[in-house]
Amino acid sequence: MGLNNIFCPILGLIGGSSRRWRKASTCEGLIKKLKIRLANQKSRKNVIIRQSRADIAQLLRINSQQYHAALARVEQLYKDECKLSAYEQLDGLCDCVHENLCYFSRHSSKLSVEVLEALSSLIFGASRCGELPELHSLRNLFRQHFGQKFERMNVDMLPGNAVNSRLARSLNTPAFVTQDVKMQLLQEIQNEYTIHSVSLSLEQTNFIPEIKKVCFIII
Repeated sequence: MGLNNIFCPILGLIGGSSRRWRKASTCEGLIKKLKIRLANQKSRKNVIIRQSRADIAQLLRINSQQYHAALARVEQLYKDECKLSAYEQLDGLCDCVHENLCYFSRHSSKLSVEVLEALSSLIFGASRCGELPELHSLRNLFRQHFGQKFERMNVDMLPGNAVNSRLARSLNTPAFVTQDVKMQLLQEIQNEYTIHSVSLSLEQTNFIPEIKKVCFIII
């Protein structure tokens, strides 16, 4: 299905009004505040991620018996990295909306695909990020201007939604991270901290059978 077919329902929902949006300045102020909050959240999350990676590397340095402890921490690390990625994407989406405020305040029916995606993704993000109150306020403004049907379509990712797929993946993290993802993250940490792995037999490591047995050596 082409982009025009995908976005036709959205254009129909939000088109038609040529009046200036009275809440444009309010939206601009909220975006500025949201970007400040996002910067703080990204800074905190970066600190947490760096510390988590260092802690996991330290566990791997000790001996192979700490492998399970390291593996357990990787799951939360993955979720933290997904949230950081979401914050970075939301920051860029804010810029897109801010730069195009004049268009959807006066010419809603002429919004570009890029702006529609930014609006839709911010609405979706608000439904998944309770720690960002300014984003929730933006969602309310967009609902008032574009309608509840437009909001619901993007929050619930109904057919015709314009939510960025990468943001959706970042915010829809599974309750349980797959073993493959955990192993990939462990491998990244091994490479980052120059930790080399050597496979050992089950009898040598006495680990749980379903998990690959690894001994870690520092060089």
